[in-house]
Amino acid sequence: MFNVWVQWLVYGLSALACFWAWEKLFFWVKQKDLKIIVRILGAALLFTPAPLDPEGTHYAPAFIVIIFRTFLETDTSIFDAVIYMLVTLCVGLVLMSLLSLITFVRAKVIAANK
Repeated sequence: MFNVWVQWLVYGLSALACFWAWEKLFFWVKQKDLKIIVRILGAALLFTPAPLDPEGTHYAPAFIVIIFRTFLETDTSIFDAVIYMLVTLCVGLVLMSLLSLITFVRAKVIAANK
């Protein structure tokens, strides 16, 4: 009935708009590292897909899958959606750590050259 690529395009644009609103919501956070952690959490919530059904033909944001399976279905596991979310959060935190390390090393090299 619907084209899959159109659905993913609409989802991506909607997630980008929601991510922009997420960043505006936390305008009051001033510390850089805490702001990045909040940004990673928002990106993981909005951009992590998880399969709706065991066959894996339809996807939705992982937090929506967790909520719907918890409250609307009986005898279903939310473990797979939680794993998708945790992997995304871990990847984001590793990338944040690498970026912080690169920034630290670059600042030290610049300070040593002056």
